[in-house]
Amino acid sequence: QMKEVQLDGESICIVNVEGKYYAIDSICTHEGGPLADGVLEGHEIECPWHNSKVDVRTGEVIRPPANEPEPAYEVKIEGNNILIKLPGKSKSSAQIELELLEVIRVEGTDIVSFKFSKQNNQADEDKTPLSEYTAGQFAFFDIGGVNNDPKGPIRHFTISSSPTENFIMFTTRIRDSLYKKRLSTLEKGAKVKVRGPEGQFVLHEDYSKAAVFLSGGIGVTPFRSMIKYATDRQLPLKIVMFDSNRNPTNILFKKEFDDWTTINKNLIIIYTVSEDKHYEHQSTTPNDWKGEYGRINKGMILKYLDNILLNNSIFYI
Repeated sequence: QMKEVQLDGESICIVNVEGKYYAIDSICTHEGGPLADGVLEGHEIECPWHNSKVDVRTGEVIRPPANEPEPAYEVKIEGNNILIKLPGKSKSSAQIELELLEVIRVEGTDIVSFKFSKQNNQADEDKTPLSEYTAGQFAFFDIGGVNNDPKGPIRHFTISSSPTENFIMFTTRIRDSLYKKRLSTLEKGAKVKVRGPEGQFVLHEDYSKAAVFLSGGIGVTPFRSMIKYATDRQLPLKIVMFDSNRNPTNILFKKEFDDWTTINKNLIIIYTVSEDKHYEHQSTTPNDWKGEYGRINKGMILKYLDNILLNNSIFYI
């Protein structure tokens, strides 16, 4: 009933409801979840990441946390062909070419970060659309050379670097997919085509309300971008992050986060590990572990947030 296809560099979700075809962007506007992998009920798709619901006929958001509508496209059927009319691309969605500067592998895990230059190798311009992205946004990366993958050579990743840094970085787990296998072979100097930025999962502008981040595993990437940005810009914004991982080895960016808490008086980070129900006695958990144990839950949140903060915060998941 649903299928993701690549058209002119765009990820499109084609939906068949009772013999009628619809087409919308396959990337959720909230945090980039793959809508084609979601659940279809009638004319509504539920995003598999954070359960937003979107009407496939109009792209309208039926249920948050997404708040921006999905682009919807005109569909025509000619014989056995499905024709989709795409609008002209705006400057912000133009494709640029970036050079891979560094590949950083996290020891003991399957997590890898890829750092790219900010300068477009195909033009003399100093500024590109990605030079002025907002912390928390994502972009599409075309690495080429991905054979026999029905989704093609393009995937989207959250930009884990901050706009205040002089590079573009994304961080991901290397799995057994054809795309990830190809990605893992990239070396310094490789050229990658990038389009973006996109996404509305960004910091709110009313700094009188605190930001509470509920993070788990690789999902910490947009929060790394936001925290680094808030710290560098010295924003008067209180940030509390609960970060859950299987064990201490899997805590991404921990040294950076710990360093930033020493210079950003508005930043508090609570780590918790949840590898096993007997995690208190796991050999993988150091004896000097000072964090929490178990998954993030109501009790853990109430332990660190008083009623005033709890009722005057915006939660990010």
